[in-house]
Amino acid sequence: MPGETDLKTLLESMHPVAREGDFVYALWPHGRALEGNIEAAVREAEGLTVVLPRAEADKLGLSYDFVATWITLQIHSALEAVGLTAAVSAALTHAGISCNVLAGFHHDHLLVPVAEAGRAMDVLRLLTRGVVLRSEQPEDRPEILELTARAFSVSPVTGQPVEGTPVEVGLLRELFECDEYIPELSIVAEIGGDIVGHAISTRGWIGGFGLVALGPIGVEPTLQRRGIGSALMRETAARATAAGEPGIALLGSPLYYPRFGYVPATSLGVEPPEAAWGEHFQLLPLPGWPDDVRGTFRYAAPFQGL
Repeated sequence: MPGETDLKTLLESMHPVAREGDFVYALWPHGRALEGNIEAAVREAEGLTVVLPRAEADKLGLSYDFVATWITLQIHSALEAVGLTAAVSAALTHAGISCNVLAGFHHDHLLVPVAEAGRAMDVLRLLTRGVVLRSEQPEDRPEILELTARAFSVSPVTGQPVEGTPVEVGLLRELFECDEYIPELSIVAEIGGDIVGHAISTRGWIGGFGLVALGPIGVEPTLQRRGIGSALMRETAARATAAGEPGIALLGSPLYYPRFGYVPATSLGVEPPEAAWGEHFQLLPLPGWPDDVRGTFRYAAPFQGL
């Protein structure tokens, strides 16, 4: 049966599956007969590279540096298909995830760092729906502001249509220009080059202690409840963690955000800017969160005018 060549069909049908266990790349000793459970091999002028389970490499006494999760794209792609590898690599690159690709006769295989396996699977699942996450660029802002107007045309508080321009649009415009703006934590989701979601984070403080404040988050109304907002949440947390940020604060539903690890800020000794917010003001402590932080949270300057 011939392999699929249409890129859209390939992306929609690729069904990524992560194999059990860890895998490594190792240089096979020159002159030694092949043995063990070798999954792939590449012969070069400099020697033979093998890919095999980490436990097998340890048993054979092979040295390695890169420890990976093996992800198989469960679609029979033709070897002459154009664009699949580029689309997958680009999506993972936008997420800051390194990837080594192995093309088999029936399937394509990806080896990604073990620590990034969960995020890589999220990125690939989004890609099957045509969604790519990337950093916001200044030229994106008019489109983001239009998206935000549509996303907040119905008040998340009252559930009623908003008269005029939603306040989130003006707030976002000011956040883009303020000193507390964090460029690498302004993330867009796009489908076919169109922006369908956006999340921005800015600097906030507890006294002199700096952390991240997430929001607003906007998703195209017709695409809400499709996982785009969740992906933006997880991507923000991953990037903040990689950047060494200690935690993320947000104002939102205490019924929704705990699934991402958020807890009432007061449980960590942090008070909301307004006491009436109560459990709606939440914190996600990241690995660098200290136990002795206490005080009232302060948002970036544009929030003060709301």
